[in-house]
Amino acid sequence: MADILIRKVPETTKNLLRLRAERRGKSLEADLRDTLEALAHEDAVSPDEIQPFGDWLVTISRPGVDLDDALELLRSAPIRPAALG
Repeated sequence: MADILIRKVPETTKNLLRLRAERRGKSLEADLRDTLEALAHEDAVSPDEIQPFGDWLVTISRPGVDLDDALELLRSAPIRPAALG
């Protein structure tokens, strides 16, 4: 895992984020990590930007895997024309 350090965050902002995390029942660090994860995936053009297709296929091929999340990701991805070439 990588570390990210953000400097010069106003104290008021930090306190508001801490309160937000408390309302969600999480630590400030855990809440910010989850928020950054969601933001990173929000603008992904395709599922391959999140996880390469081969890795995804191996993940969903394991016995007992719940496919609902994987299928939702595919259904929510924007439709793009096939690349010719």
